[in-house]
Amino acid sequence: MGIVLVCAEKPDQAKKLAAPFKHQIKGDHIAIAPCSVFPEGAIVISACGHILEAFTPGDYDESLRNWALESLPIIPKEFKLKVSPSKKSFFNAFKKYLKEPQISLVVNAGDPGIEGQLLIDEVLYYMGNKKPVKRLWTTSLTKESVIKAFQKMKDNKHYQGYYNAGLARQKADWLLGISASRALTLLLKEKGINKVFSAGRCQTALVGIIHKREMEIENFKPAPYWDCFAEFQFADELLTGKWFNTESDHILDQDSAKSLVELSKGSEALVYSVTKEERRERPPHFYNLSSLQMEANRLYELSPANVLSITQSLYDKSLITYPRTDSKHLTPGEAEWLPTILKNLSEINEYKELVKGATLDISSDKRFVDESKVSDHYALCLTEEVVNLSSLSNKEKLIYDLIARSVIAAHYPDYIFDSSEIITTVQNRFTFISRGKVVKQEGWKALFKEKTSEPEEEAAALPELEEGVSGAITSITLREGMTKPPARFTQGDLVRIMSNAAYYVEDREDFKNSELALGTEATRASIIQTIASRYIEINKNLVYILPEGRLLIEALGDNNYLSSVLTTGRMERYLNQIQKGQGSMDAFINRTKQVTHEIVHQLFNDAKEWDFKEYISMIQEGEIIGKCKLCGEPVYDKGNFYGCSKGKDCSFKISKTILGKSINKENAKKLITNGRTNLIKGFKKKGAEKPFDAILVWDETKNGISFSFK
Repeated sequence: MGIVLVCAEKPDQAKKLAAPFKHQIKGDHIAIAPCSVFPEGAIVISACGHILEAFTPGDYDESLRNWALESLPIIPKEFKLKVSPSKKSFFNAFKKYLKEPQISLVVNAGDPGIEGQLLIDEVLYYMGNKKPVKRLWTTSLTKESVIKAFQKMKDNKHYQGYYNAGLARQKADWLLGISASRALTLLLKEKGINKVFSAGRCQTALVGIIHKREMEIENFKPAPYWDCFAEFQFADELLTGKWFNTESDHILDQDSAKSLVELSKGSEALVYSVTKEERRERPPHFYNLSSLQMEANRLYELSPANVLSITQSLYDKSLITYPRTDSKHLTPGEAEWLPTILKNLSEINEYKELVKGATLDISSDKRFVDESKVSDHYALCLTEEVVNLSSLSNKEKLIYDLIARSVIAAHYPDYIFDSSEIITTVQNRFTFISRGKVVKQEGWKALFKEKTSEPEEEAAALPELEEGVSGAITSITLREGMTKPPARFTQGDLVRIMSNAAYYVEDREDFKNSELALGTEATRASIIQTIASRYIEINKNLVYILPEGRLLIEALGDNNYLSSVLTTGRMERYLNQIQKGQGSMDAFINRTKQVTHEIVHQLFNDAKEWDFKEYISMIQEGEIIGKCKLCGEPVYDKGNFYGCSKGKDCSFKISKTILGKSINKENAKKLITNGRTNLIKGFKKKGAEKPFDAILVWDETKNGISFSFK
């Protein structure tokens, strides 16, 4: 056996994989000394995200660099990848070490999931690797977990389905996105709207749901209603009740409300029924990524992308388990670490008192530990690594705290309360309801008192009354209110929508709720970021649709393949079959090609009836600044930056703020036209004491902006 080549997904991950062993960092790799796990040593190299990127249409055919309706749909005979210019150094390291004759075994050490599998495998296939490959699969980067994972590696062929599913999704999204985006953009341009529109199965379906809610809010007409409250006297006991009937607890007609009051005044009251029961609430499940994103947004208004970034940082520091998980359960093997985790928390001042109440053994509690409910990854959990809270940023502390409290809460007793209800009748025709609640055991809720964004209603006990007891109304009043429109979505709601998209589908066919989700745990944050840059505005954590978003959905129509949640359901169901080795990637791609033809054909037909004149003044690119340095198309003022009119199909972009300095239109025009700006004074790097002056120049070698001091 020779030297092992370990291919990590990111540089930080590479360091963690080498950490349990004697090692030395050497330029483009980390050398692990010979040991029991690697008898002849190992070399650890890393990617930096995807090293390869898909060909653009222009890479396949020079004529396709120009957008034209007659070229649609664009269906390559063979999908091709190329080396991303910014990742060439990482590619060269792979190329160098895969050719080394002393390398006898290659290890795919990408993140444990479809994307991590694809990210490394696609490079190995691209380079025509013939050496044997094994798969490192670990959801924790602690030293002990890493060693165990290296000792239990399986042949990489065992994960072929993951690679096939990732590749199939990549190809399908390219086919649908490229042709639909070009068709929409060009057809709308013919109607006088000169802007790039992007479309994709997940992002467009989400915009459709947001658009529907926006219309519900706009079309909502508030209506008055009246609530009737009565005070009752039963011997020495007082009781307050609210009128209700089987259809509503609001009165929608003022005359009826006034009539109820007049008819009830001074009337006898009768206790019709009394119910009382003890209720229990189990501690909440462990978090998966989506539930953590929702909770962090609700409590702290952190964006889903921010939460994902923070959890990735905590994972890279070996403090939490793999974040991109959809499970809320642990396996019995992982649950064995829980006593150690609690012990570590008990030694931290912030958690010392909280851990004292964590007395239950949950190792056999199916609510938390159930191997049958764990797929690729188990729930988000702390690792056995001891945290130094002072080393974490404020936001990292918030997320770590949520995960820590979820672990502690799982070991707490139930929240127990008595729930009581009394129904009182007046004149045998009007009914009033009174509800009471008395907390008997606070249990796990004690951990979250200061964590709730909305105060819980105070517990109130109802008087001890028996059925059939009579009394009288002592007072009766009306309170007028107005019906409210549906609530506007928050960023956390968008994650919930994507996780439970079935709620927004009337005809779910034979799909289970879990099968009708938009995106994955790994992609939802980026999908929200994508539509936030194009179709929606997020203001104070509330979501508003932009004119571009309205137009997108109106142009596509209600029954378009791209805006349908069922589309994603069908695709994800088949991708899941591919992952399990039960579906054909070729059949999936052939069907996607057929659907792409259908989408383009439908858009061509629908466009004949389009009339979007009202949008022309609302949706226009800003002032033209110059010609793109990369592709020659117009560059527009796009609000926060100056960007190419081709949108995501061209990477040219000049930020309006660089190191704290605003880049005005004059300097942007000079940079684009002449390749350099005027002297700009006052740039300041983060952490630097003094600002500096410089000229911004266009660097042709790296196709980017550099500083010049000449």
